[in-house]
Amino acid sequence: MTQLITWNINGIRAVAKKGFPEWLKKTKASIICLQEIKATEDQIPEEIKNISKFEYVAYPAERKGYSGVMTLFKKAPTKTEMGLGLPKFDCEGRTLIHHFKDFILLNCYFPNGSRDLSRVPYKLEYCQAISKKVAELTKKNKKPVIVCGDYNTAHHKVDLSNPKSNKNTTGFLEIERQWIDQFIQEGNADCFRELYPKKKDVYSWWTYRNNCRERNIGWRIDYFFISQKGMSSVDQCRYLNKIEGSDHCPVELTLSSEMAI
Repeated sequence: MTQLITWNINGIRAVAKKGFPEWLKKTKASIICLQEIKATEDQIPEEIKNISKFEYVAYPAERKGYSGVMTLFKKAPTKTEMGLGLPKFDCEGRTLIHHFKDFILLNCYFPNGSRDLSRVPYKLEYCQAISKKVAELTKKNKKPVIVCGDYNTAHHKVDLSNPKSNKNTTGFLEIERQWIDQFIQEGNADCFRELYPKKKDVYSWWTYRNNCRERNIGWRIDYFFISQKGMSSVDQCRYLNKIEGSDHCPVELTLSSEMAI
């Protein structure tokens, strides 16, 4: 089995003080994709850098204390692409693309549309850029493509606690949700929903306000998507909501043994 984890840690320096290095030493995952590291290479805590079982690649934003992605792996990929080759997105450190033996993995931090919705057009441009990149990779490589990370969008009403009151909020706008529809139509499967089409009350993000996590008032905005032809190799997809340290929880994907890294 190959286990992958995606987790928006909301600051690698902050989570390092909340048990993350200890969790990292214990995890059985082979690949861990982190979003919103909010740190430059030299700011990554030594206690994370020095965990011997993992190598890592970090792709920080140009702006300090903002965005950024990082991937840790027990076995290095054959190739890593830093960014999409599009400066307007790459300056924010949003995308890492890793080529493994039997699949390609994208670690993505999708933009937040902002409370005043001013960043929604930018977010949708990034979404379309991801769609285009996935289509290119699929056509060129003939192996499954996995896209994981914080998508910053809840797809269906079942994916957030209060859909009615959030219909005009970024993260649940119709136009944002339509892109996920499009992404699925293009041949990509939401691993969790494919396995559990009717499961309710499963979320990956909770605001820190009003004890929302304790009350499980949240949003499912962190995903593993995989090319539809690769779905047969997915054994499990779980939201590890008992693991704390961030306002998001990790998501774990288990692939069958024939999917080697």
